[in-house]
Amino acid sequence: MARILYVSTSTTIGGAEKTLYTLATLLDPKVHQVAGVVSVKPEGAYARKLKLQGIRTESLDIEGTPKLADAARLAAIITRLRPDIVHAVMFKAIQLCRLAKPKVDFPFRLVSSPRVHYRTRSAFTLLIDRALKNRDDLLIAECDASREFLVERLHYAADKVLTIRNGVDLAGWPVSKVDRQNRRMELRLNAGEVLIGAVGRLDKQKGFATLIEAMSRLKGTDLRCVILGEGPERIHLEALIRKHELEKRVWLYGERPDIVAWLSAFDINCLPSLWEGLPNSLLEAMALGLPVVASAVDGVPEVVENGKTGVLVPAAAPAALAKALKALAEDPPRRAALGAAAHAAVMEKFTLRRMMDEYHDAYTRVVQS
Repeated sequence: MARILYVSTSTTIGGAEKTLYTLATLLDPKVHQVAGVVSVKPEGAYARKLKLQGIRTESLDIEGTPKLADAARLAAIITRLRPDIVHAVMFKAIQLCRLAKPKVDFPFRLVSSPRVHYRTRSAFTLLIDRALKNRDDLLIAECDASREFLVERLHYAADKVLTIRNGVDLAGWPVSKVDRQNRRMELRLNAGEVLIGAVGRLDKQKGFATLIEAMSRLKGTDLRCVILGEGPERIHLEALIRKHELEKRVWLYGERPDIVAWLSAFDINCLPSLWEGLPNSLLEAMALGLPVVASAVDGVPEVVENGKTGVLVPAAAPAALAKALKALAEDPPRRAALGAAAHAAVMEKFTLRRMMDEYHDAYTRVVQS
């Protein structure tokens, strides 16, 4: 049995943060124990939820770029909690843990989860990564595309990089007719209008500008669109909606705690990302039996089989996205068939139990190595 300390760049709403929360709350205490969670940045929503679950949570409260002194502060926390494994999630947390490792007076295993954002890093930060990467004992990628990037582009040793795909909990995921009716009434949708839904941080990576551009090509149809999430691109996206006069067809509804209720209201789930790992929002939509239209980037084709469990389109191609959305909107039987196949694929390959079992095994192997 190993004691595991999780160190995350942030604990705000996001895919990596959600996986961290899942690991910290669902780790089997008969197999491994959680020593605590440390957030590099000020505490966010998931830190507050972790505390409600009784999990020790601390923050380094770093607003900007971490300094060497911050690595010493982290080393002091590690020394106090004495975990067998430190699992670092996302870039800043990983580099801080690597810097802290020699400052700790007892041996521990360092597991890193770089996530997809590594491919957007500057040359300087990747030089730092290269200088420190040998301090990792294991890296866990969320999809094979991310693993290949680490091995082929960043030259990590292949035997130290493991893929564990994300998983979702299928329990409690039936479509709610009441939630569907309430959310669609909130949007003032007519019975014949088809609702496209997208969920994610309002960030350039998520490609919501492409979705808005696609909607501008669909003005003569019954398609409507709601985007759930918050982030730095809000002002730009609002301007784009005004530019195309889509105020009555496209809505930015901010972060919503009741995502399952909103998924019940969608007719089509859209993931227009420019780059992506293996997004939880995609798996959640598929688990609910929603037909999906997604960008064919990185780890997405590892989940969506084009024409069978969803529809794949090129990234940053609003015309192609508009065509795919329109075709699905006009074909309810095909939507139902794709949604059923998507649900079956998640049940077979992307369950939360499978993900947790693989993490349990990975922790056992690394602590015994």
